[in-house]
Amino acid sequence: MPHSDAESSVRQWGPWTLAGEADPDFSDHERHTHHWLLTDPQLLTRFRERFPGRGDVDYDEMVRLLDYVWDCPRDASANVTGYRCAVCGRRRAAAPPQSPVSEAAVSPRA
Repeated sequence: MPHSDAESSVRQWGPWTLAGEADPDFSDHERHTHHWLLTDPQLLTRFRERFPGRGDVDYDEMVRLLDYVWDCPRDASANVTGYRCAVCGRRRAAAPPQSPVSEAAVSPRA
């Protein structure tokens, strides 16, 4: 059965990991906080406070927009902020700035 354009445009996010070494640009406290916040029962509330005009959002978009997870541009590995890429060892600061979701996703919807 052929896929529709809507189906093919949906991004498939990989599972996040903290298997990489500690990124020296972040403290142990920051690493532990980012990891904890990924399972925070108030995650949606925190997201809505920071992005009040944002409509529907899924978990993967939320954790990236909140900067709890970053995607390595070299291998697309999803890493907890504060840890190096689990695949290539790249530090977050060495990765070019990127937005995991479009700017339209961050801007309030009309």
